[in-house]
Amino acid sequence: KTSIGRVNACLRKNLPVNVKWLLCGCLCCCCTLGCSLWPVVCLNKRTRRSIQKLLEWENNRLYHKLGLHWKLSKRKCETSNMMEYVILIEFLPKYPIFRPD
Repeated sequence: KTSIGRVNACLRKNLPVNVKWLLCGCLCCCCTLGCSLWPVVCLNKRTRRSIQKLLEWENNRLYHKLGLHWKLSKRKCETSNMMEYVILIEFLPKYPIFRPD
């Protein structure tokens, strides 16, 4: 619950800024030949990186010890052609430490 809360807090902090830049970029898109949308692309990339860093910190702090690995994955939506980011939880393989090499 705490990990998802941290991800949501990161999104809650960055989403209003991204929406404002998107609206501004869409209004000026015709005049700038699409260059006004670059700030939105950069902000989205920064948000994605911050979530990936947060998940990596959570993995190192807690989930790798439990045999889990959380990561951000890009998936196609089931109902449309759009892409979305989802948190994927994978199980790490257990290594037999008592078996000789």
